[in-house]
Amino acid sequence: MEQVRRDRNEVEINLGDVFQILLSKWIYILLAGVLVAVAVGLITHFVIKKKYTASISMYVFTTAEQNQTGTISYSELNAADNLIKTYQVIVKSNSVLDVVAERFNAEHPEHAAWNIQSLSLSGMTSVSVPDGTKLIRVSVTTRDPKLSADIANTFAKYIPDQIIRITKAGGVEIVDYATVPNGPSSPNLSRNIVIGFAAGFLLAAVYFVLRAYLDTTIYTSEEVQKVSRCPVIGTVPMIVVGNEETTQWEVTLREEIVNE
Repeated sequence: MEQVRRDRNEVEINLGDVFQILLSKWIYILLAGVLVAVAVGLITHFVIKKKYTASISMYVFTTAEQNQTGTISYSELNAADNLIKTYQVIVKSNSVLDVVAERFNAEHPEHAAWNIQSLSLSGMTSVSVPDGTKLIRVSVTTRDPKLSADIANTFAKYIPDQIIRITKAGGVEIVDYATVPNGPSSPNLSRNIVIGFAAGFLLAAVYFVLRAYLDTTIYTSEEVQKVSRCPVIGTVPMIVVGNEETTQWEVTLREEIVNE
C-alpha cells in the first residue's frame, strides 16, 4: 500500500501529454487570452489617465565662444563628455527648478490651475542623453499636451543662462524646441493589449495543465495498472437505462439479462 501511495503522489510530466492537453483545450485557452486582452484594453482606454510628453534637446559645448567661432576641437568634445553628467544634475537641481517654475507661472497664466511648483516640476521632468551624442534631452510629462509643451519650452528659454550662471564655463545651445504632442505617451494601448492576451493565454494554459496533472481520479484500466502495479482481470461495461439512445450491443445485453 505504501508503494501505491508513493506512485499516486508522483507526477510524471510528458511533453506529448502536455501538448495533447493544450490541443484539446485550445479554444478555451484562446478565448481566455482574448477576454483578458479586451479587459485590459478597456481599462487602459477608459480608466487609466493619459499622459503626454513634450521634449527639448540641447547641444553641450565647452566654451562660450564656440557658438560664435563655429569650430570645435577634439579636446572640447572630450570636455563636453565630462560636462554632460554635470549638466544633467543641474537641470533638475532645486535652484533651476525654482526659476523655471516661477517664470512659467508668470508667463503662462492660462495654466494657473496647475499651480506648478519646483517639487511637482521635478516629478514631471526627466533628463536623458541619447547614445553617442553630445545632446541632452529634457522631457516633460503631464496630463495636458499643451502644458507639457509650454513647460518644456520654458526650460529651453531659461536653462542656458542658468547653466552658465552655475558652471561659469561652457553652456548649451537649444537644438529642438518642444511641440504639442499629437497623442499620449502613456499608457500604450497596443502594448497593454498584447501583454494582456499573452497573460490570459499563459494563465489558461497553465491552469488546464495543472488541473490535468493534479487530478487523482482514475479513468482507465491502464491507470489502474500504473498505480497499483496489479494486472487488470476484467472491466465492467457501462449500461445505459432509460429513454436514452442505446447501441445494438447494449440492447442485446439487456435482453440477455431479462431472459435470465
